[in-house]
Amino acid sequence: MNHREKDQHWSLESLTKAYQQGYMAGLAGHSSDAQPFADSVPAAAWEAGWVDGEGQRRLSAEKINRAAPNPSTTKKRA
Repeated sequence: MNHREKDQHWSLESLTKAYQQGYMAGLAGHSSDAQPFADSVPAAAWEAGWVDGEGQRRLSAEKINRAAPNPSTTKKRA
């Protein structure tokens, strides 16, 4: 086992969990500054999840805004 292999404290499961936590943080609108990992590999997984979650949150917000009627363009009946 070389030095690099010994320093890796992460697994596929832990990286998946980090990604999911980042995704949920992005989806909830939390700042990317909330990234909780010191190690660069899980931090990168969290950040990738955050970017995806933030993107999904923005898409959902745009879809809701397009579906909502615009009060200035709807006619009022007298």
